Amino acid sequence: MVSKRLKTRVQHGGTLVLDAQGLSLHVDGDEGMRARIEVAERNGSRVVYSAVTPLEVRRTGKAADRLAYLLSRFDKKPVTDDVVAAARTLLDAAGLDGHECLVDALVVATAALATPPVLLVTSDKSHVPALCKAAEALPGSPKVKPIVV
Repeated sequence: MVSKRLKTRVQHGGTLVLDAQGLSLHVDGDEGMRARIEVAERNGSRVVYSAVTPLEVRRTGKAADRLAYLLSRFDKKPVTDDVVAAARTLLDAAGLDGHECLVDALVVATAALATPPVLLVTSDKSHVPALCKAAEALPGSPKVKPIVV
C-alpha cells in the first residue's frame, strides 16, 4: 500500500527525474523510493536519469547487477548540446560554480528539458533547489520541483 503522502507527490503524466541519491536509494532497496517510482509509472510518468548519473552511483557485485537492471528499466537522457547550454545558463543564473556543481547542473538541465510536470528526486538541499529555481527562467522550460529524500 502506498502512503497518501507519496501519492500526492507524483502527478499524472510528466517526468520523474532521478539524481544520484534517488537512484542509489532505489538500488539499495529503499521502500519509499520504490513506491514513489511505482506511483509515477502507474500515473503515466516517465522515469528518467541523466547519462552522467550512473557515474555517481557505481556499485560492485550483486548491487552492480541490480543497478544495471534498474538502469535498463528507465529512460537514459543523453548530455546533448542543448543540455550543456541549459546547464551553463542555470549555473550563471544561480551564481554557482561549474566546477563544484557541474553534475547537478546537468541533471537539472535534463529535468528542465523534460515533459512537464517534472519532479526531481534529490538529497541536495542547496545547489539543486537553486538550479531548479533558475530553470524557471529558461524559455519554455517547465517548473522543476525538487523532491528532497
